[in-house]
Amino acid sequence: MLQRLKRFKEKHPFTSLMLVAILVRIIAVIFVPGFGSRGELQHPTLFIAFLEKVKALLGIGDSQGMMFISRSLYAVVSLFTVSMIYRICDLTSNKQNAWLLALIPAFCCIMPSFGIIENASAFLGLPLMLYGANVVLRQEVLRQNNLSENVHRTSFLIAGLMLGLGICVWYESAFIVFSILLILCIRRNLKGALMTFMGVLTSVVALGLLLWALGVNPLKYIVL
Repeated sequence: MLQRLKRFKEKHPFTSLMLVAILVRIIAVIFVPGFGSRGELQHPTLFIAFLEKVKALLGIGDSQGMMFISRSLYAVVSLFTVSMIYRICDLTSNKQNAWLLALIPAFCCIMPSFGIIENASAFLGLPLMLYGANVVLRQEVLRQNNLSENVHRTSFLIAGLMLGLGICVWYESAFIVFSILLILCIRRNLKGALMTFMGVLTSVVALGLLLWALGVNPLKYIVL
């Protein structure tokens, strides 16, 4: 049995990793009801303000059923975090190291205050940051291998859109985005940096305008 599991893991490392992560999250959602409570949503950001506005418009309260749904959503989001960490490590190392490193978020990054991330904003913003970073890193690997950068230039725009959404959800991540743009400039990929910046600006402005339309002042959330 153990040999069969080992062979499956070696043949399908990503699938086996996600199965482990899913099992851990099913256990956490069912048997750890304290996580996902309203107290974890008090970290103010543009995205949390948007969610609170939507909940008020829909008349959604804080029942036990809603807390169960909240924990389930956290668990689903955290699976994306595990996936992105695996893919980033796979790009920079190999599948074996990627599998081992991704085990850490598979067991820890389940929901806010469960070991690594302490609030909902950082928890929800992290996968967006990781996705944008993964796209940028992948395109840099392709460019380093002398493939045509014109084919993949729009990917930097997509990465920027995700990074911009990440800032709206978790505003402290603006420093991460600045670092990514700086690295692209240092690597003399000015076109990639420009397209990424345009994507970031588009996301931030679009969500800001949407919040203004909903009667939420986004400027009061831009506070360090």
